[in-house]
Amino acid sequence: MQVAVIGGGFTGLACATILAQNGVDVFLYEKNEKLGGLAAGFQELTWSSTLEAFYHHWFKSDEHVQRFAKIWNAEEGLIFKRPSSVFQTEDNGFVPLDSARALLQYPELAIIDKLRMGAALAYLKFSKKWRKLEKISAEEWCTQVMGAEGFERIWKPLLVGKFGEHHASDVNMAWLWARLHCRTPELGTYQGGFDAFVKKAEVFLQRNRVRIFKETEKIQLERTRQGWTVAATNHGIQEHDAVVIAASPRAFARLASAHAPEHVAATLGQPSLGVQVVILALNQKLGEHYWYSLKRTALQPFLAAIEHTNFVDSAQYDGENLIYLAKYVDVKSEEWKQSDEQLVDWALMSCRFINSGFHPDWLIRSRVFREEYAQPIVGLNASRFVPPIHVHGVPRLFHASLAHVYPWDRGTNFALELGGRVANEVLKIKKR
Repeated sequence: MQVAVIGGGFTGLACATILAQNGVDVFLYEKNEKLGGLAAGFQELTWSSTLEAFYHHWFKSDEHVQRFAKIWNAEEGLIFKRPSSVFQTEDNGFVPLDSARALLQYPELAIIDKLRMGAALAYLKFSKKWRKLEKISAEEWCTQVMGAEGFERIWKPLLVGKFGEHHASDVNMAWLWARLHCRTPELGTYQGGFDAFVKKAEVFLQRNRVRIFKETEKIQLERTRQGWTVAATNHGIQEHDAVVIAASPRAFARLASAHAPEHVAATLGQPSLGVQVVILALNQKLGEHYWYSLKRTALQPFLAAIEHTNFVDSAQYDGENLIYLAKYVDVKSEEWKQSDEQLVDWALMSCRFINSGFHPDWLIRSRVFREEYAQPIVGLNASRFVPPIHVHGVPRLFHASLAHVYPWDRGTNFALELGGRVANEVLKIKKR
């Protein structure tokens, strides 16, 4: 059996891995010059480690990361530790909010509100019953269970920061449950950057005779009586028994709209946001924490600042202090059209909300990255709208994207789980 996997992100890597382990002849196509998808990184000349273009970390509970690390002989490079994170309050600057003790010490809530919130968080942490939570918005559930003050002070700023004022009230409670249920204080990264982890996967795939084609920007799919042909720029034409498109709904539409118009309409019809990320390299530390949850305002548009070198030793980056500033944006809005220079200016101004002594002269260099499909917006009863992995009515065509990981949120752990899941669906063809 021969299968094409289009997309070399973590979903495609996991899918190719499981198929290869089961004797399938796999062709892996990636449009970029390297594998890794949204977790791919870059490296400056003086650095000994790569840096992800879009900030990434794992949780200690991310079992699929650890499962595939074992398969790829990559366990040795996994690093887990507990960095510091803080939350921006209305009147008291930045305070910790990552433990029961921190919640009890939170300065802007009465003790009764803290106890209500603590009980609710404990329930969400240990309960696995998420389906009833998708029937109610996060705003309504938090207000009813945690109290109006707790919602206004803590959860509303986080929802607005993530989804914006327009969509924050639409998000269902199952999404917030998933964020809290799998979260751990310990966070994970990889020695040498996520690119080093992906390289381990690539070595494994090559040893298992997976043929990897990179820089395949132009791909054409055609149905045959027995399956599909895939024509890729500079890589010829191959016949396959099945095709897996491990990419966003927009990428799926570009590749397969002629073959699966109903699937394309359904997936593109679901709302989503793009992401804009500014990376600043500074000659001084911005602060002492890894994660700063920021209040999104007209003067401060970012949802978070992530000081990567308070998690990973700056020595790997030639002593540079690296900070991500990120925001999710409607790709149809004017905000999405902002230039790199404008985004960097906003980022430098936002640094002053974290450190009043910050000066733009600290800047060594900056980079800006964007991705059009980065965050699905999950409304009430969102499980009804999750697209099928096996594209309905189209034999031997499969789709796996962020739209398929619900109720879980975006992240490499669930991308890996999805890749294994779609591979198992493909293997059902082999058993027939």
